[in-house]
Amino acid sequence: MDRVLIVYLAAILASAAPAVVLANSDVVIFDNGDRLTGEVKSLERGKLRFKTDATGTISIEWDDVAFLASNQNLQTETQDGVRYLGHLLETREAGQLVVQTKSGPVSLELGSVILMAPIEERGLDRFDGEVSAGINFAKAEQISTSNVSVELNYRTESRIITVDFDSLVTDSGDDEEKPSQNTGLDLAYSRLLPRRWVAGGLMNFERNEEQGLDLRSSVGAGVGRYLRQTNNAVLLLSGGLLVTREQRSAADITLPGENTVIEDFLEASVKLQWDWFRYDAPELDLMTTLQLIPNLSETGEYRGEFEVKLKWEIVEDLFWSLSLKDTYDSKVPESEGDKNDYSLITSVGWEF
Repeated sequence: MDRVLIVYLAAILASAAPAVVLANSDVVIFDNGDRLTGEVKSLERGKLRFKTDATGTISIEWDDVAFLASNQNLQTETQDGVRYLGHLLETREAGQLVVQTKSGPVSLELGSVILMAPIEERGLDRFDGEVSAGINFAKAEQISTSNVSVELNYRTESRIITVDFDSLVTDSGDDEEKPSQNTGLDLAYSRLLPRRWVAGGLMNFERNEEQGLDLRSSVGAGVGRYLRQTNNAVLLLSGGLLVTREQRSAADITLPGENTVIEDFLEASVKLQWDWFRYDAPELDLMTTLQLIPNLSETGEYRGEFEVKLKWEIVEDLFWSLSLKDTYDSKVPESEGDKNDYSLITSVGWEF
């Protein structure tokens, strides 16, 4: 009798197990009819990150998806900046995404959806970033440059925290001249608001020996708006105010303890960022940034930065990049450095 009971219970558990798995599984169906069962991790920049037991987490081009259903509580955002919270219902209509919100189901065009994230996701799953490094050497001029870059992002349903570190060291090969260093550290906090608006604060630390800058420390706040959000492009315009302190070496000051000039002032910032990405082979990412920073405390003084960066994926998560950056500062004396400091950097990096 006991043996019959054990077999009966085992049969019940075996028949119930598939139902449990299916109840906690997400389903994606491709344009060609192929089907995957697993877990939605995120949708961002035209790629759906989807985890299965067989493949682990893979990236799927959003354009290749015909149907998507999920029992997770997902936050879904459209190109218009409207966010919906709820699980995704099954639908028979290709190209449609149905979100079951508290107020009822909402039908969206798949092509209009640009961001998606499970709100239950915690810890390391919310982090992404990249690390890159490179070395360049010109034999004729005996000049070598080395660079290291680290970018880390932490994103929740309504906040983005970014840490960005860059270091560029240039060695002229002259034993009597020390290598020059250009280092920057940016810490930024952004709050996502309705209708593609964003607000937040930042801290910036910068050292540029080519321009005689020992340390520039800035803290500020501002607002911005995503003028365009699609699955292959983002255009962001932002502006704000900065409180800045600069420390510069003064070669013409010879008194002991007075070889550094310290200034405090108020600045404005206007920044335009355009990011275009393509995930058809070869995968490309082109980023352009233009920032103007006029000095509100000293009339006629301003600084600015322009950067173009191209990333080309070699194999999955491994990329090659080429970056052109020009930094301008009108207040740099001719005796202490160039008003324009430009750099051309090639590097190899890894995304995670």
